[in-house]
Amino acid sequence: MKHPQTLGKYQVQGLLGKGAMGVVYKGFDPNIARPVAIKTIHASLLDTEMGRELLDRFRNEAQAVGRLNHANIVAIYEFDQDRGTPYFVMEYVEGHDLKTLLKEGRRYSPDEAVHIVMAILSALEYTHKLGIVHRDIKPANVFITHDGEIKLADFGIARVDNAELTQMGSVLGTPSYMSPEQCKGQPVDARSDLFSTGVVLYELLVGCKPFGGDNTHAIMHSVLSEEPQKPTQKKQDVPKAFDAIVRKALAKEAAQRYQNAAQFREDLQRAIVPTTAGGGQRSWLLLGGALLILVLAVGVGMWVKQTRQQQLTAPAAELPAGALSAEEQAKIERLMAVAEAHFKVGRLVSPQGSNAFEAYQLVLQVDPQYGPALEGINRVKNRFFKRAQVLALQEREEDVRKHLELAEKLFPNDDRIMLLRNRVTAP
Repeated sequence: MKHPQTLGKYQVQGLLGKGAMGVVYKGFDPNIARPVAIKTIHASLLDTEMGRELLDRFRNEAQAVGRLNHANIVAIYEFDQDRGTPYFVMEYVEGHDLKTLLKEGRRYSPDEAVHIVMAILSALEYTHKLGIVHRDIKPANVFITHDGEIKLADFGIARVDNAELTQMGSVLGTPSYMSPEQCKGQPVDARSDLFSTGVVLYELLVGCKPFGGDNTHAIMHSVLSEEPQKPTQKKQDVPKAFDAIVRKALAKEAAQRYQNAAQFREDLQRAIVPTTAGGGQRSWLLLGGALLILVLAVGVGMWVKQTRQQQLTAPAAELPAGALSAEEQAKIERLMAVAEAHFKVGRLVSPQGSNAFEAYQLVLQVDPQYGPALEGINRVKNRFFKRAQVLALQEREEDVRKHLELAEKLFPNDDRIMLLRNRVTAP
């Protein structure tokens, strides 16, 4: 099949992929000199009256999704037609989709799996609040950039009723990742996306899908009626906490699942908090044993008993000046885990929801001299300004302005703000 040289004003530079809906090309926008991705829609899908209605829905969705602005969402720039071919113009992502990485044998640790899924949930939390349901969450729609950022693609394009496309000879969605209500052709809401996200989480944790079969009918039957094995039964190094998370995410009834993305994220954040509690208890037991031996050696058991009782009734008074309580130390560990998770998925200072910079700041509210948090804030700043510099080189002036506004608000004393100002005001 011969590919077009242009679509509208965009130059077609190569093929990125093919699917049931159409073809995706790498393109170039000559007006602002930036690469783009162009997704076409097969004209054969649009030959009927229903197809023309479908085209109107695609256009409306593109307008709605085009207003989205989130670090973990592939942006849609434009929807148009050229010589009878409808097409979307999207942000071009330098990286690989998760499906390709899994197919090539890439395996992820539980922490890495959580980092990816938390980015997906961050995007879903944002769009669900706006009433937008993705309906096609799967590894092929999750991109990991060369910088380690996570991007969710095909927002809005997937918001077409399954029944309409099925009648037109195409099936929307991949059965292995579809929710039970999708398989039944019932109306879906945000909880359907969370089910599909749970399937992605399961696959990242254990290396295989929770629902299988030799054909579409068998897979759908598995989704509707079979309970998958626990992740810990499939892979021993998966922490036990994930069994309950996966069970809730993959509940057959939507009412028994996570009711929103924030709930899902909170459980994942707790699951990746460093498991220091057991080690801490063992350390205290060893310390207690050593203390007991010392007490027996000097024969002052009663004195030790009284001292320990005083510590239980007034622990704060026994802490040296500047020392952190066990509760404060545990809080720092939780916040650092959240901060590192956000940093790894590129959620640095996003104004929507939690982010790495905010989490590091919360750590410093507990301990203003905590070195890893201070270092983390510097890493956030460095990556933030590096990203702004790349945007400036790409002449994405509006994005540079947004970075400048954030920098002036968050890092008012950083010398690199002046360089950003110069970029924005340069003729």
